[in-house]
Amino acid sequence: MTLETPEALKERKLAHLDAVLEALNAETRELSRAFYHGWILSAAMELWDRGVLTQHERLAIEAKVKALTQGAAAAE
Repeated sequence: MTLETPEALKERKLAHLDAVLEALNAETRELSRAFYHGWILSAAMELWDRGVLTQHERLAIEAKVKALTQGAAAAE
């Protein structure tokens, strides 16, 4: 069994988060946007709880999500 280092876990999860942020930005269906929004915040909180992300990094991710979701709401 191979154990993943915290740095490798962080790199892999941040790559996933970036991909999901792109999907959130491109998504137009409200239910899908809500799913992506929840998944991103949950993943960021999990990484923060594990000590992989700093609070500053977690808050930056949350700010990106907030900007994307508020931007979409304003455009409607």
